[in-house]
Order: sequence, then C-alpha cells, then structure tokens
Amino acid sequence: MHKEKPRNQLFRPVSLLLSVFTLISVETRSEEGFKLLDLGKKQLDIQIAGKTVGRYMFAHDPSNSQNLHQTYKPFLHVIDPNSGTLITKGPGGQFTHHRGIYLGWNRLTTDEGRFDLWHMNKGLQVHQSFIRKHNTPESASFTSNVHWLIPEDRVVIDELRTMKFTHDGHRDTIAIIDLTTHLNPKMDLMLNGDPEHAGIQYRPANEVDKKATTYLFPKDGQDPRKDFNLPWVTEYYELNENGYSVIHMNHPKNPNPTRYSAYRDYGRFGAFFTKSLKKGETLELHYRFVIRRGKPAERDSIQSEFEQWAK
Repeated sequence: MHKEKPRNQLFRPVSLLLSVFTLISVETRSEEGFKLLDLGKKQLDIQIAGKTVGRYMFAHDPSNSQNLHQTYKPFLHVIDPNSGTLITKGPGGQFTHHRGIYLGWNRLTTDEGRFDLWHMNKGLQVHQSFIRKHNTPESASFTSNVHWLIPEDRVVIDELRTMKFTHDGHRDTIAIIDLTTHLNPKMDLMLNGDPEHAGIQYRPANEVDKKATTYLFPKDGQDPRKDFNLPWVTEYYELNENGYSVIHMNHPKNPNPTRYSAYRDYGRFGAFFTKSLKKGETLELHYRFVIRRGKPAERDSIQSEFEQWAK
C-alpha cells in the first residue's frame, strides 16, 4: 500500500486568482473557480476548478419509514476530486446515523422531556431553505436554514448552518471547510449528551482500513478522555489504498469545556460540549475542517495553521 510522506511545513496560502487553475492537478485546467451546483431538492454540490469536493445532502422524505431514515438530517459529504470517491459516510453501514460532517445532541432536554437529536429518536433535523448562496474566485459558501423538530413537528431550534469552502493552493488539499452555525432556541433547553453521541463530528466512509486509523494531538501524550479544550485534533485514515488527513479545529470562542472524541478505529471524531440556552438566546459556533490527501503535517505546522485561523 502506498503511503505518502508527512509534510513538515504549513502550506502558505497563495493568491487563488493565480493558483485556482492547478488546485486539483497539473493536468486540470479550468477557469470555473468555485461553483455551487444545485441538484434538485436533494443535494448541493460544491466544486473547485470544475471538480466536486463537497456535497450537502439536504433531502427530507417522510413518505415511508425507509425514506425517512435516509433523510432524517442534513449533512455534508466530502469527495476526493481526483477519483470522485466519497471519503465520508452516508446512511447505512456501521452506525447509520453517522453521516459526513454533521452535528447534534442525543440528550436535548426541555421542560417537556429529553429528545434525541443525534440518532433522531424523538426528533428530526429538516432543511427548510437556503438563506444564502455565494461564490467568488476565492470561495464558495451557503447558509442552510435547518429546523430541529421534536414530536408534533414543533421547532425546538431554528438553525442557520453556514459552510464556506476555500483552498490553500496546494495539490494535496481537497478543501478547507469553515462551519459556522447559529443555534436559535425556541424554548429553554439544555444541549446535553456525551462525546460519543453529541457535538460537531466528522465520519469517514464506512470502508476505511480500521488498522490504519490514527489520531494526532497538539502535544505528545495527550488523552482526549482527560485533556479538555484541545484547539485541534487531526485524524489520518486510509480508504481504497489512499490516505487522508483531517484537521478538526475548535475555535477559542466556542463553549468550554470542550471534549474531543478521537479514538475510534472507524474514524468518527469530533468536539462536544454541554450548554444551557434560554429561548431567544443565540449560540454561535465556529469550526474548521482541513482535508488533505496523505499523512498529516507536523504538530508545529498544524498549530501555526490553527493560530492563523483563530485570529
């Protein structure tokens, strides 16, 4: 199995007006830049230089139990543009509710009881509409209005989920994805759960080589079960003989304490916190996902990249 050597330095951003023509490979020449491609009422594709790198899955079909299971929450797929392979997981497989880049809490508590907006037991996340779509030569972004529903289709959270795609110009980079979300509670509630079943998560494709999955932390010897408020965690996984690294960055302004779940061999990892919210109070969250082919960079390089973003 071919494994690429680690990169030892941060890829410094370059002018995308100059580099966008070589984002995917030296053979690809396109002046399309960043593009959002609507595909009906099911998905929105994000393209860089004519190649799809992201796919926002927002369909909701309650016509029968099988269709509802497939579409009970929106999520983002990540795609390797060189092969067109989905490198994240959708419905089915090990833990069907694990889907790409997604968020939720399995113990969302109100005065009326506890609701599971993770497994989607006694709850649903339903995309309502796109509030905004925007693309420039340097980025593409969209904002999805998502209703978090409890029984009788009552809205417990009105969410504005924004995902922005950029690129650093290096051929190993698939995409840099900024997730900013505004959670607007419609009643007093508590976001509760545990690191395994709540928070902002990334799930690789179901076919990963479980023996190859590893995690890198900011300092040697750190244990995410004990060390809280980590600024970032990096995962490396292998799929179809290709290796991928994912940096999951947690912005300093996000709630503390934040705990990372980053130890499963199938690759689901992410940041978790608990938080009480009053009706009408907005919680704003910021995360960044940096997805590249090959082994992760060194710690110092990732830390520098995090600090530039966190500013």
